[in-house]
Amino acid sequence: MPEPSSLTMPEWVSALLSPKTIIYYGGLLLLLAIVFAETGLMIGILFPGDSLLFTAGLLTHVGVLKHSWPTVALLIGGAAFMGDQSGYFIGWRTGRALFSRPKSLIFRPEYVVMTRNFYQKYGAWVLIMGKFLPIVRTFAPLLAGVVEMNYLVFVGMSLLGSLAWPFVLVPVGYYLGGIPWVEENYHWIILGLVIVTTGPVIFRLIQAAKNKTISALR
Repeated sequence: MPEPSSLTMPEWVSALLSPKTIIYYGGLLLLLAIVFAETGLMIGILFPGDSLLFTAGLLTHVGVLKHSWPTVALLIGGAAFMGDQSGYFIGWRTGRALFSRPKSLIFRPEYVVMTRNFYQKYGAWVLIMGKFLPIVRTFAPLLAGVVEMNYLVFVGMSLLGSLAWPFVLVPVGYYLGGIPWVEENYHWIILGLVIVTTGPVIFRLIQAAKNKTISALR
């Protein structure tokens, strides 16, 4: 891994969002802070959640993170759960204004539409399934607050989702980390993971945009 002083500006931007760089230079605290931000703040959509958890497992195996993988997974689960609570109360305070928020660099109205569609189809289960989907895991707690979901139901489903997410991805990274081929092809594996997790989200966004266009033409 190149030293920070040797990176150009584009490489700096790439490195800041690289799971390996985040964990190597920021350690467990930065990892947990990013998990909290991704589940509790709208800026979280910028961060590489699934690949970050996979990488955390891999780097736990090689000793970069000085903890057992269950400890790392449990701490990540705690950060995700606290992020959900933050998101819920932000949504509760923001209310319906979230639906009319203008488009910006990190926000698109389609994100809210897509997450709302997931809610309409799966109900509170979105808080579990959505943890494995970028964008949805950021906006699901916010929308739960907007619609004032029963808080005890929210806490229960949030807890299950917050634990399921790291206890699936961290051990996968940990046990695959012992295979030399995985380390040699790490970037391809991360690319594949990003495609698998973001593919359904991109498809939903395209559908939402298409439906919006059709509605406007009627």
